[in-house]
Amino acid sequence: MYEKAANHFNKTMSIENPHIRQGNGANYRTARFKLRSFRCIYSLVYLALTGIYCTFFIRWYIRKGLNLAYFANCIYMVVVYLSAWLFFFIALRWQSILGAFSRCERSFLSDHYRRQSKGRFALGWKIRFTGFAIFALALVEDWLNYYSAYQSNIVQIATCNRTNVTVWQNFYLREHPHVFHWLPFNGFTIALTEWINRCMRYTWTYLDIFIISFCYGAQFRYEQIFRRLVAVQGIACPTNFWHDVRMDYVAVSELVQILDAQFGHLILLACANDMYFIATQLFNGFQRRRAIANYVYFWYSLLLLMFRTIVMLYVGSGVYAASISPLQLLRNVPSKHWGIDLQRLTDEVASGENVLSGKQFFFLKRQLILAMAGTLVTYELVLLDQVKKIPDTSTDCSYF
Repeated sequence: MYEKAANHFNKTMSIENPHIRQGNGANYRTARFKLRSFRCIYSLVYLALTGIYCTFFIRWYIRKGLNLAYFANCIYMVVVYLSAWLFFFIALRWQSILGAFSRCERSFLSDHYRRQSKGRFALGWKIRFTGFAIFALALVEDWLNYYSAYQSNIVQIATCNRTNVTVWQNFYLREHPHVFHWLPFNGFTIALTEWINRCMRYTWTYLDIFIISFCYGAQFRYEQIFRRLVAVQGIACPTNFWHDVRMDYVAVSELVQILDAQFGHLILLACANDMYFIATQLFNGFQRRRAIANYVYFWYSLLLLMFRTIVMLYVGSGVYAASISPLQLLRNVPSKHWGIDLQRLTDEVASGENVLSGKQFFFLKRQLILAMAGTLVTYELVLLDQVKKIPDTSTDCSYF
């Protein structure tokens, strides 16, 4: 559901949200949250049904007895459902977020910034390409997951010598026991279950895409300032030039602070979620699988998750890297051209913490990627002694 919101930044660098209908212009003031709209009602229905679905799911696996695999499935449900609610709450204050982008955007619509951007990839193109590429890979992962589960059920039918059920009955009874233990097995229940699962899977992917999108927006503005300084390198600039550049830099820095305050909880949730599931999938790599499709899906899913996480962390940390990129150029300005505005700009670039964070628990810098990798290796070494304790569920012939 929420993946439809990943279109692109418009002229005000906004992201179209599924709960908000914008006007024909680029004025953020036309954005409104409409409670009595189809998309809002659709979202509330999805949230209500998914809440019931997650409750049944978690209750079922707690009764079955939690192990590492069951616990990971429960964490997945909680993370996705919480993400959906967080996006809904973001929609309520979306107009103020668009206002922050619009205020920052005004300075960068001038000719000198437009000239520096010619011949380069546009911001909207970068966001669209990244979003559609990750979603295309997620679609392939979803199909592989479906096919892998289908092949596993064929193996299980042969192992358990089932003759009283069809492949599809066995498939849904085995994959969704928490649903069909309570509800009748019919077309409506199957369609409803598939709809909820598809929405949840793409909401999980969209969480990283959303973070990548607004990080690209802030990073792009810092890069524009850097290119403007490169264009005047070695040229004596008047005082008002440095004043204008400093005010543009401050505007982007204020935008980064707003983004950190508004979306820090999403960054925290996404990083914790990605790190946990990478660790879990690496651990599951030691498990034996009976069908070739299971191996293909497992490694594709793991590599896609790692790719998604690295892209999200790299783009997010790129905001800080882009914010300090003008520092060396400013320090190379000859002392005879030095002035108070240039001094203030240099101090702001050198000492400003223009970085996104996970609610101040950690900061998105390039060092974080290596820190997470080191933590994952340590975690895997701790879990190695648990490898033989995970039962082989492919030989389990019970449904409930």
